[in-house]
Amino acid sequence: MAEWTLKYADARGEIHQQVAEAASERELRDRYTQQGFLVYTVRPHSEIAGIAGGFRSIGKKINLEKFLIFNQQFVTLIRAGLPILKALDLLADRLTDLKLARYINGVRDEVRGGALLSDAFARQGVFPPIYVTTVLAGERSGSLAEVIERFMAYQKLTLSVRKKLIVSLFYPALLLTMSTGLIVLLVTYVVPNFAELYSSMQSQLPGPTMVLIAIGTTARGYVLLGFAVLIAVIVAFAPGGGRLPEKRPSTVSC
Repeated sequence: MAEWTLKYADARGEIHQQVAEAASERELRDRYTQQGFLVYTVRPHSEIAGIAGGFRSIGKKINLEKFLIFNQQFVTLIRAGLPILKALDLLADRLTDLKLARYINGVRDEVRGGALLSDAFARQGVFPPIYVTTVLAGERSGSLAEVIERFMAYQKLTLSVRKKLIVSLFYPALLLTMSTGLIVLLVTYVVPNFAELYSSMQSQLPGPTMVLIAIGTTARGYVLLGFAVLIAVIVAFAPGGGRLPEKRPSTVSC
C-alpha cells in the first residue's frame, strides 16, 4: 500500500488535505468520490512539494478573462436547453485559446466518459478550487447556471479591482524607475567625471566625497553587467518564461 497526499472538498465546500493509503491513485479517488467528497488532487506522499511544486505550476495557469467568457457562453447554452455535453462540444471546438481549449477538451472527454462536471474540472488541475466547488454546489442544488453566474460576478469584481490597482500604481512605479535610472546615471557617469577633474586639480576632498567617488568608479565597470542580469531576471520570471508564443488556429471565437 502506497501513501498519497489527498486534497478534497466536503459537502459544505470546505477544503481538506490529508495523507491516505491506497494501492493506486484511481482506487483512492473512487473511495473518496463514493463517500461524497470532491477530489482535487492525489499525489504520492514522497513527492517534493514547495518550491518544486511551484515551478511545476508555471505555465499551467489559464487566462481568467477568457475563462469567464467561456463560462458566459456555457451558461447561455445551458439556459437555452442544451445538454452539458453538447454545450461543451460546441465551445471546445471554437475556443481560440489553445491552452484553455486543451483543458476544456479534457473536461468534455471526462464528462463523455460518465464523470460529473465538477470532477471533470477538478481532474484537470488548473481550474480554481472555488470554481470547482461552485460547480459541485450547482450540480447538487440543480441550479448550475445560477451559481456559475455568481462565480462570474465575483471574478469580474476581482478583475476590476486588480486593474484599478495596477493603473493607480503605474505612475508611482514610473517615477521610481526614472529616479533609479537618474541615480545610476549620476553615480556611474557624472561622479567619475568629477573624480577625474578633482584628480587633475590635486584637491583634498572630504571623506564622504571620496567614498562616493570610489563607489561611482567601481560601479561604472559593472553597470552593463547589472543591466544584463536585470534583463535576465525579468525574462526568467515573466509569464511564459521566455517561450515562443503558441500559434493560434484561424478559427472564429465563439
